[in-house]
Amino acid sequence: MTQIERRIYLIKELLSEEPSCSDVKLPSDEQQQKNLLRSLFNIRVPHRVSEEFLRIQDAYLQEETKRKGIYRF
Repeated sequence: MTQIERRIYLIKELLSEEPSCSDVKLPSDEQQQKNLLRSLFNIRVPHRVSEEFLRIQDAYLQEETKRKGIYRF
């Protein structure tokens, strides 16, 4: 799965959890998608998610961290 596919999967999953976001459309612009995903992460109420979601979220965030040059010491 590519980074783009991960981002779209995460956005769609988070939008499906929140009824008030049912009219939100997936932006075509990469930066707008990233902004939307960040917003959805921030407003999400804590509750259980699938192992698949956690696996994809972890892979997505690790790749973003690597691309930004953030390293753990």
